[in-house]
Amino acid sequence: MTVLFVCTANIARSPYAERRARFLLGDASAPDSGPQEVSSAGVPGVPGRSMDDLLAAELRTRGGDPGGHVSRSVTVDLIEQADLVLTFEFTQHMRLIDLAPHRAHCIFGIRQFAAAASRADGVGDLADRVGAIAERTAPDSMSADVADPHRRGRRAARACADEIDVLLADILPVIGG
Repeated sequence: MTVLFVCTANIARSPYAERRARFLLGDASAPDSGPQEVSSAGVPGVPGRSMDDLLAAELRTRGGDPGGHVSRSVTVDLIEQADLVLTFEFTQHMRLIDLAPHRAHCIFGIRQFAAAASRADGVGDLADRVGAIAERTAPDSMSADVADPHRRGRRAARACADEIDVLLADILPVIGG
Protein backbone atom coordinates (compact mmCIF):
# COMPACT_ATOMS: atom_id res chain seq x y z
CA MET A 1 0.00 0.00 0.00
CA THR A 2 1.50 3.28 -1.13
CA VAL A 3 -0.04 6.41 0.37
CA LEU A 4 0.65 9.94 -0.86
CA PHE A 5 -0.37 12.91 1.31
CA VAL A 6 -0.79 16.15 -0.66
CA CYS A 7 -1.15 19.71 0.61
CA THR A 8 -0.34 23.09 -0.93
CA ALA A 9 3.42 23.57 -0.59
CA ASN A 10 4.49 20.25 0.98
CA ILE A 11 5.97 22.06 3.96
CA ALA A 12 3.31 21.74 6.70
CA ARG A 13 0.29 19.40 6.64
CA SER A 14 1.43 16.73 4.20
CA PRO A 15 4.95 16.26 5.60
CA TYR A 16 3.51 16.21 9.13
CA ALA A 17 1.03 13.50 8.10
CA GLU A 18 3.74 11.57 6.23
CA ARG A 19 6.23 11.62 9.11
CA ARG A 20 3.60 11.03 11.80
CA ALA A 21 2.16 8.07 9.86
CA ARG A 22 5.64 6.63 9.43
CA PHE A 23 6.24 6.94 13.17
CA LEU A 24 2.92 5.31 14.03
CA LEU A 25 3.31 2.53 11.45
CA GLY A 26 6.95 1.90 12.33
CA ASP A 27 9.99 1.87 10.08
CA ALA A 28 8.21 -0.28 7.49
CA SER A 29 6.54 2.87 6.11
CA ALA A 30 9.69 4.58 4.85
CA PRO A 31 9.89 4.82 1.04
CA ASP A 32 10.90 1.56 -0.65
CA SER A 33 10.96 -0.40 2.62
CA GLY A 34 7.75 -2.31 2.95
CA PRO A 35 4.07 -2.83 2.28
CA GLN A 36 3.00 0.56 3.65
CA GLU A 37 5.00 3.24 1.87
CA VAL A 38 4.07 6.77 2.93
CA SER A 39 5.20 9.96 1.18
CA SER A 40 4.07 13.52 0.52
CA ALA A 41 4.04 16.25 -2.11
CA GLY A 42 2.50 19.65 -2.80
CA VAL A 43 0.14 21.04 -5.39
CA PRO A 44 1.41 23.28 -6.82
CA GLY A 45 4.28 22.70 -4.42
CA VAL A 46 7.35 24.67 -3.44
CA PRO A 47 10.27 22.31 -4.18
CA GLY A 48 13.38 22.26 -2.02
CA ARG A 49 12.08 23.60 1.31
CA SER A 50 12.28 22.06 4.75
CA MET A 51 9.28 21.45 6.98
CA ASP A 52 7.46 24.36 8.64
CA ASP A 53 9.25 25.04 11.95
CA LEU A 54 6.16 25.00 14.18
CA LEU A 55 4.70 21.81 12.72
CA ALA A 56 8.17 20.23 12.85
CA ALA A 57 8.26 21.09 16.58
CA GLU A 58 4.82 19.49 17.05
CA LEU A 59 6.05 16.38 15.24
CA ARG A 60 9.12 16.14 17.49
CA THR A 61 7.01 16.39 20.66
CA ARG A 62 4.93 13.46 19.37
CA GLY A 63 7.93 11.23 18.64
CA GLY A 64 8.36 11.92 14.92
CA ASP A 65 11.39 13.21 13.06
CA PRO A 66 11.09 16.07 10.54
CA GLY A 67 14.78 15.82 9.64
CA GLY A 68 15.66 15.49 6.00
CA HIS A 69 12.28 16.53 4.62
CA VAL A 70 12.61 18.32 1.29
CA SER A 71 9.40 19.58 -0.28
CA ARG A 72 8.43 18.55 -3.80
CA SER A 73 5.63 19.13 -6.27
CA VAL A 74 3.14 16.41 -7.07
CA THR A 75 3.46 14.79 -10.50
CA VAL A 76 1.31 12.45 -12.53
CA ASP A 77 3.93 9.74 -11.88
CA LEU A 78 3.57 10.15 -8.10
CA ILE A 79 -0.22 9.89 -8.39
CA GLU A 80 0.06 6.81 -10.62
CA GLN A 81 2.43 5.10 -8.17
CA ALA A 82 0.11 5.67 -5.19
CA ASP A 83 -2.63 3.29 -4.15
CA LEU A 84 -4.19 6.06 -2.09
CA VAL A 85 -3.82 9.85 -2.41
CA LEU A 86 -5.10 11.98 0.48
CA THR A 87 -5.50 15.75 0.19
CA PHE A 88 -6.11 18.37 2.88
CA GLU A 89 -8.30 20.75 0.87
CA PHE A 90 -11.09 20.29 -1.63
CA THR A 91 -9.29 22.48 -4.18
CA GLN A 92 -6.25 20.15 -4.00
CA HIS A 93 -8.53 17.15 -4.51
CA MET A 94 -10.03 18.72 -7.64
CA ARG A 95 -6.62 19.77 -9.01
CA LEU A 96 -5.29 16.23 -8.68
CA ILE A 97 -8.32 14.79 -10.45
CA ASP A 98 -7.75 17.33 -13.24
CA LEU A 99 -4.09 16.31 -13.37
CA ALA A 100 -4.77 12.55 -13.39
CA PRO A 101 -8.47 11.87 -14.10
CA HIS A 102 -7.76 8.18 -14.67
CA ARG A 103 -6.72 7.95 -10.97
CA ALA A 104 -9.79 9.70 -9.51
CA HIS A 105 -10.82 6.42 -7.85
CA CYS A 106 -7.86 6.61 -5.45
CA ILE A 107 -7.87 10.37 -4.67
CA PHE A 108 -9.76 11.48 -1.55
CA GLY A 109 -9.92 14.30 0.93
CA ILE A 110 -8.28 13.10 4.15
CA ARG A 111 -11.37 13.83 6.27
CA GLN A 112 -13.62 12.20 3.64
CA PHE A 113 -11.51 9.03 3.64
CA ALA A 114 -11.13 8.91 7.43
CA ALA A 115 -14.90 9.12 7.96
CA ALA A 116 -15.48 6.20 5.61
CA ALA A 117 -12.50 4.25 7.01
CA SER A 118 -13.99 4.33 10.49
CA ARG A 119 -16.94 2.33 9.08
CA ALA A 120 -14.87 -0.32 7.22
CA ASP A 121 -14.07 -2.71 10.06
CA GLY A 122 -13.92 -6.38 9.19
CA VAL A 123 -13.66 -5.96 5.42
CA GLY A 124 -11.23 -8.47 3.79
CA ASP A 125 -7.67 -7.76 2.67
CA LEU A 126 -6.12 -4.35 2.19
CA ALA A 127 -7.27 -3.81 -1.40
CA ASP A 128 -10.81 -4.87 -0.44
CA ARG A 129 -10.82 -2.46 2.52
CA VAL A 130 -9.72 0.49 0.39
CA GLY A 131 -12.31 -0.43 -2.25
CA ALA A 132 -15.03 -0.70 0.39
CA ILE A 133 -14.04 2.65 1.82
CA ALA A 134 -14.10 4.23 -1.65
CA GLU A 135 -17.67 2.98 -2.08
CA ARG A 136 -18.70 4.44 1.29
CA THR A 137 -17.16 7.90 1.02
CA ALA A 138 -19.38 10.91 1.15
CA PRO A 139 -18.66 13.67 -1.34
CA ASP A 140 -15.66 15.83 -0.52
CA SER A 141 -16.20 19.55 -0.02
CA MET A 142 -14.54 22.69 1.30
CA SER A 143 -16.31 22.13 4.62
CA ALA A 144 -13.99 19.14 5.13
CA ASP A 145 -10.75 21.10 4.65
CA VAL A 146 -7.95 20.85 7.22
CA ALA A 147 -6.81 24.44 7.81
CA ASP A 148 -3.28 25.33 6.74
CA PRO A 149 -1.32 26.35 9.87
CA HIS A 150 1.62 27.89 8.00
CA ARG A 151 2.49 31.33 9.42
CA ARG A 152 -0.52 31.24 11.76
CA GLY A 153 1.35 30.59 15.02
CA ARG A 154 1.91 27.84 17.55
CA ARG A 155 -1.77 27.41 18.46
CA ALA A 156 -2.72 26.81 14.80
CA ALA A 157 0.17 24.34 14.40
CA ARG A 158 -0.91 22.39 17.49
CA ALA A 159 -4.57 22.35 16.39
CA CYS A 160 -3.57 21.13 12.92
CA ALA A 161 -1.34 18.38 14.36
CA ASP A 162 -4.14 17.31 16.73
CA GLU A 163 -6.62 17.19 13.84
CA ILE A 164 -4.29 15.16 11.61
CA ASP A 165 -3.58 12.73 14.48
CA VAL A 166 -7.31 12.11 14.93
CA LEU A 167 -7.71 11.45 11.20
CA LEU A 168 -4.70 9.13 11.13
CA ALA A 169 -6.24 7.14 14.00
CA ASP A 170 -9.04 6.16 11.60
CA ILE A 171 -6.88 5.77 8.49
CA LEU A 172 -3.81 3.87 9.71
CA PRO A 173 -5.65 0.74 10.88
CA VAL A 174 -6.93 0.40 7.30
CA ILE A 175 -3.61 0.91 5.54
CA GLY A 176 -1.54 -0.72 8.27
CA GLY A 177 -3.35 -4.04 8.00
